[in-house]
Amino acid sequence: MVVLRTGMLIIMCISLFSGLCLATELPEDIVFVTEEYPPFSYLENGVPAGLSVELLETALKRANIEFSSDQIRLMAWPDAYRTALTTNGTGLFSTARTPERENLFRWAGPLMQCPVVLFSENPNLKTDRPANQDLKVVAIRDDIGEQVALDAGISKENIFLVTTPSEAVQRVIDGTSDAWAYGHYPGESLIQTIAEDPDSFYILDELTRSTYYIAFNQNTEPGFIEIIQNELDAMKQDQEQGGISTYEKIVGKYIGPICAEKTHSRQQITDLVNLTADAISRDATGTLADIQAGKHPYLDRNDPSLYVFIYDTSVTLITQAGRPDLAGVHFAGKPDVSGKNFRDDIVTGAMKEGTGFVTYTYSNPLETGIFFKEAYYTLVTGSDKKQYVVCAGRYVPCDET
Repeated sequence: MVVLRTGMLIIMCISLFSGLCLATELPEDIVFVTEEYPPFSYLENGVPAGLSVELLETALKRANIEFSSDQIRLMAWPDAYRTALTTNGTGLFSTARTPERENLFRWAGPLMQCPVVLFSENPNLKTDRPANQDLKVVAIRDDIGEQVALDAGISKENIFLVTTPSEAVQRVIDGTSDAWAYGHYPGESLIQTIAEDPDSFYILDELTRSTYYIAFNQNTEPGFIEIIQNELDAMKQDQEQGGISTYEKIVGKYIGPICAEKTHSRQQITDLVNLTADAISRDATGTLADIQAGKHPYLDRNDPSLYVFIYDTSVTLITQAGRPDLAGVHFAGKPDVSGKNFRDDIVTGAMKEGTGFVTYTYSNPLETGIFFKEAYYTLVTGSDKKQYVVCAGRYVPCDET
């Protein structure tokens, strides 16, 4: 029996044949706080909704913890941030995890990533932009935009802090600030609802990509945070049934695939596929065992996003160096989050043409979210006289999308 004590509540997980966990209410001293930050968090018909809200609610449901949306409180970001810093048992989201914040909170995630950009309405900045340190920038107090602006070389005296997005947008409109440093997706959404002429706004520059987490007050029960973390991790791995993980399904509802900051060349994946196909033609049994064991080069020892995966001609996954637990899963008719049956396309293309490329969307072990990806494949006859479709993929870089 595992007992988690939080306040007066005891969560009990009884190890039965199935590892059943008794349903219970949320620990009574746990509070979740967030802000109006679409598509991550917002009110829909008075009820908290959004990508991060759904990830949290799903994690709690999977952990068999009873939870209702009224246990999430939306408030201005500075208030939410200060509440999490000072109130025991508070979870704050969506929060960029930075070196400056690392020791202020306990963390669960990641949830998703989002570019931090400079929004401007000044048409002159498109062609006559001053040096970064001379830009006048507005940011939300305690938001990541302030630190990102400083890191980009914008002088501290030129950064003006406000409490709400409405104040930030107004400063850009009236010209007291040149730009607003804020998350790309929520910034675009909020500008549409706040500005009288949202089409006059544009992105002056992308400063960085922030990865969002749930930040818990330091005095939150570690065992409860571990439950959330374990479920978030599991949601990214459960592809066996439909071919799409729970995480991919949720993210795909709110944000489409994005480009990758780190990737490989086409030459790298074709070389890996050709090397693997040659090895299978000479020793199918030994090579498949090495792939299943995740041995280099089939799973790159320095980069877990570069790996080999192999189908038979019925679209059953024979082995995948990065996810050996998926071996034996029949993926015919199981699409990616955009609805594309890319695995069927790979096998069909291999049977007709022998080799080729297929594009699709997929999660990335190095970055958070769902990404544009392409795979190179080739058909090979193994030393055991069976046919195999050998594949390796790369995440599509931003300069190719």
